[in-house]
Amino acid sequence: MEISLTLFGDEESPRVQIGSNVRNASDLYLESPLMAFLTSIPHCVFNAVLSVSRKEGITLRCRVRAKYVLDDGYLKVGDYVIRKVILEVEGGGCSKDELKEVVEKVKRECPIYLSFRDRMEINSVHLN
Repeated sequence: MEISLTLFGDEESPRVQIGSNVRNASDLYLESPLMAFLTSIPHCVFNAVLSVSRKEGITLRCRVRAKYVLDDGYLKVGDYVIRKVILEVEGGGCSKDELKEVVEKVKRECPIYLSFRDRMEINSVHLN
């Protein structure tokens, strides 16, 4: 089973889409520890992408889609254990190569990715 969410908008007040519902990230942080955790990973990567692109002088519109792949064995007994986190940085307003360069730099600098790279992948998806 997977849990998916997409974080988008501006750095100060990003929005999160889960299914067809869209909420402020700040509201999800207050909702429950699980929602705060699920929101925090794409939020960290979102901020890292925007920070790196700004430093590099790259104009970028982005959103981060997070897919949490759950361990079905644990889920059967009611425990949410995440096997893998797949993050897609969807970007536009820049070239495909610039987006890829930003994502590679984030992989070298982002503390969340560096801490969990054995269970996490970050991919770039260029939008025209």
